[in-house]
Amino acid sequence: MAVPGEARRSTSKGRRAAERGAAVNPSPLADSFAKALERTPPKSGRPVQAASVEWRYRAPHDAYGRNGYSQVSNDFLSEVLAVLIARHGMSPAQSAVLVFCMGRQREGRLRITHVKIARHLGIERANVTRALGTLEGWHMVQRRTNSLIVVNPLICFKGNGDLQQEVLNQLRLDAAAALREHFADMRDDVAQEALRESFPQFSPPAAPKPRTRQLAFGDNDVEGQAC
Repeated sequence: MAVPGEARRSTSKGRRAAERGAAVNPSPLADSFAKALERTPPKSGRPVQAASVEWRYRAPHDAYGRNGYSQVSNDFLSEVLAVLIARHGMSPAQSAVLVFCMGRQREGRLRITHVKIARHLGIERANVTRALGTLEGWHMVQRRTNSLIVVNPLICFKGNGDLQQEVLNQLRLDAAAALREHFADMRDDVAQEALRESFPQFSPPAAPKPRTRQLAFGDNDVEGQAC
């Protein structure tokens, strides 16, 4: 029987440590619960017979491959990407290049040539270049020098939230600096409006109207139509 107000750990590790007589260091959360129970036991009209604190560790994600996983916007996947693909507002090459970049980025960036992307996807390099140009116009990616591609952190990011905010802030500072470099005399209100329309600000591209005919499996569309 537990002493009134005493907090007991329910994990086997804690029990083994207690049996050995070793000092048990509860987690801050469990410790705060235990202290709260000791100070203010429930006033139910009856004496407290026992009190316990239990905590569980969340299981890690189990992801395919060695690259782990990224945080991806559910709204982007369901409301933007899925609709564009279904209505052929995005070509197979564009969707493949975007998904490839989202899967390979780390902290929103990947360094790779158009040729290597083309070889991996099994398409022509020219299609990769055209696809990246369209994706860049949609603010889904941004091309930098030295084969650096930035995936918009608002739609996909591999890293914690603090790091994502650092990357977003830097991208916004870069956009402001580039704007001032090319338009030094621009009024502040106009500049702020322009920044709201620059990368990484994301406004989904308009999707075509729903198609009127059912696409059959194996329907071959011409790649150049959407590039």
